[in-house]
Parts: sequence; structure tokens; C-alpha cells
Amino acid sequence: MMISFKNNIIPAVKTIVLTAGMLLTTVSISAYDNLPTDTLAHEERESLFPKRSLSLAKSHFTWGAEAGASLDLTGHDMSTFDVDVLFGYKNPYIRMLGFGAGIHRTVQHGDNFIPIYATIQTSFRKKPSILFMSAKIGYSFNTINDSPTFGDFVSALGLGVNLSRSRLASSYIILSAGYRYFNRRHLNMIDRLDQHYVYIAQLRFGVSF
Repeated sequence: MMISFKNNIIPAVKTIVLTAGMLLTTVSISAYDNLPTDTLAHEERESLFPKRSLSLAKSHFTWGAEAGASLDLTGHDMSTFDVDVLFGYKNPYIRMLGFGAGIHRTVQHGDNFIPIYATIQTSFRKKPSILFMSAKIGYSFNTINDSPTFGDFVSALGLGVNLSRSRLASSYIILSAGYRYFNRRHLNMIDRLDQHYVYIAQLRFGVSF
């Protein structure tokens, strides 16, 4: 009799549990479907920053990367291959206002320039534009020949052309004129330099997000 009782009660308990689970699931789905639209929107954006969009396309933060080369216009063998990263602020008028850093290495002598700079890219208009201005100014840590690392002033001013643009990313090229300055003490450390400045022409391909 005891065995028969156990054989009957166990399937009954399983049936009750399964039925209760199905009912709870149905009630939960029904209650969720009847929630107001604003409540659903709140639930969907639940995060560490619930009142802020997680989409970079809707944010004022932007970042990007550039790769290119520069040509020494003064004949001091300081043409370089360049890689830079940029971080900053954007709005409808400004595509980038922030800071950047790069690694620029000369082709012939293996000299290294590590610039850290403030930068701005803007077309001065709210509507999409093919052309925009690019400007940079900052400080470069330089290692030339076997000299100790030293720092001096750098700057660049150029014209950019938008290649493609979407909500998520944009690509562009920039042609600019650059300037590297060397003070007197640092100039005496470099055998092949006979003036305080080097003018360069730069061509860079960039992507920003």
C-alpha cells in the first residue's frame, strides 16, 4: 500500500509544479505586455548610466586614429611614418576638439618623435560638409641619432576631406603643413641640423567614431 501511495503522489506533485510554473510564466508575460510604453523604455535602457544613451553616435564623446607620412621640406632627412590616436568632444559644428598622441619614426635614421597635442577639426557649419579644417599644437618628445630624449614645440595646420560618413563612423584624409622647433641647446645635440626649425608636409588617413 505504501509503495502504491508513493507511486501516485510523486506524479501528482510533478503535475502541480509544472502547472504552477506555466501559470506563473503566462501571468508574467501578460503583465509585461500590459506595461506602459515609457516603463518598457526605462527597462530596456537599464544600466549603470540609465539616463544616458549607450550609443556613441548619440554621444558628444568621439575618438579616432590616423596613419600617414610626413615629408621633410628642409632636407634634413626627417621624413616620417606616423600613427596617431585622438580623443575628444564633438557636436554638429565640431567633429573633434580634444587631445592626441602619436609615434612618428623617420625613414632613414630611425629617429623617434612622440607628439602630444591639442587638436581641433571643424567645418564651421552645422550641415555636413566635404571639407574641414584641422589644427594641432603641442609638445613632442624626440630621440634623434644617439641623443637623449628631449622635448620641443610642434604644430600643424591642414585641410581635410571627408571620404565617407555614417552615424557610427567617418573616414577622411588630411593634407597639412607642419612645423617642428628645436631650441639652441637641443640643436647643438643634433649634427645634421643647422637651423631651429623643420617644415614638413603631412598626408594622413583617419577614421573617427
